[in-house]
Amino acid sequence: MRILFAPNSFKGSISARDICARASFLSVAHDVKFMPFSDGGDGVLDVFAASFPSAKIYKVKAKDALGRTKEAPYLFLPDGNTCVIESAKVCGLGELKKSELDIIHASSYGIGQVIKAAYKKGARTFYIGLGGVAFNDGGTGMAKALGYKFFDASGREIGTDIKTLRFLTGIKKGSFWGDIKVYGLSDVDNPLLGEKGSARVYGPQKGANAAQVAELEEAMAALCRAAKKGLGVNINTRHCGAAGALGAGLKGFLGAKLVSGAPFIAARLNLTSAVKQADLIITGEGKLDGQTFYGKGPFYICDTARRLGKPVIFICGLNEIKDKALLSKYSIVKVVETSLIAGSVDKSYKKAGFYIQAALKDLFG
Repeated sequence: MRILFAPNSFKGSISARDICARASFLSVAHDVKFMPFSDGGDGVLDVFAASFPSAKIYKVKAKDALGRTKEAPYLFLPDGNTCVIESAKVCGLGELKKSELDIIHASSYGIGQVIKAAYKKGARTFYIGLGGVAFNDGGTGMAKALGYKFFDASGREIGTDIKTLRFLTGIKKGSFWGDIKVYGLSDVDNPLLGEKGSARVYGPQKGANAAQVAELEEAMAALCRAAKKGLGVNINTRHCGAAGALGAGLKGFLGAKLVSGAPFIAARLNLTSAVKQADLIITGEGKLDGQTFYGKGPFYICDTARRLGKPVIFICGLNEIKDKALLSKYSIVKVVETSLIAGSVDKSYKKAGFYIQAALKDLFG
């Protein structure tokens, strides 16, 4: 049997690449193509590394969201021109303890440092994965690392912490180094502002209380006005609220094109061709729920399988979709919940790789 094994990461538990490693035994009895997948959030760097074996990973000293120096990775694709950066691997939310969260002062500065290092090494096209970050500064920290300056109404230069950004009125462009193309890969559609904006939807996930959410919204509104006035760019559009509003910063400061990550990545990995050649598709993510069907990586895989008439087995930690007709609509013939095998959601989360492997052995022997 020809199998396409294309999982997303189980967020916070196991990477897509490690899931594929756990499933490697399938190759003994079947013709298996392993394609770890991402929708632009967690795991995007690993996905490109796995799909392009000759790609090279480099590391540079950069600041995390709290300003602490760390080794941050970035990837060069084989063309020597294209760089992949995963924002969560630079300023990730998952790197911090709950007690360390500081949404007011957390910064995207380190992402600017990584962009700068990659540019100096020859990158002129950037794929930047948006998701899983601990800041909500609209990419102003990143821009500051690239030479941008910010001013209040009196013409005084200000910093990029949230309390200060509320007074932002002017932006001076940085002396960036040339003609680059930037793509922001997003798994969400949220704009910068409003009920579905970065502050109100994602601020609480980063530790913001109600008062801080209001401050975030005020700061992002000031950034939006200043970007329109000083840069001539509307940064309150689709995807701009992604990754602590880094999407807005990439668009405003670097002229980025913001795209849905799943189809963008699928095109570069030739997913459609891989699905055509397979008899069975196996995909999955940590939780199968309503959000899965709104642009997430596994949904894109299932929808491609549906169009090509190929069956899908969906592996997840927890399944909240009990509508069999909906599952069938997207070619899902079987859902495997590792929490049922483990006996609890907590156990399946902590030992995801073990229980995913157990589920696959039960299915295929």
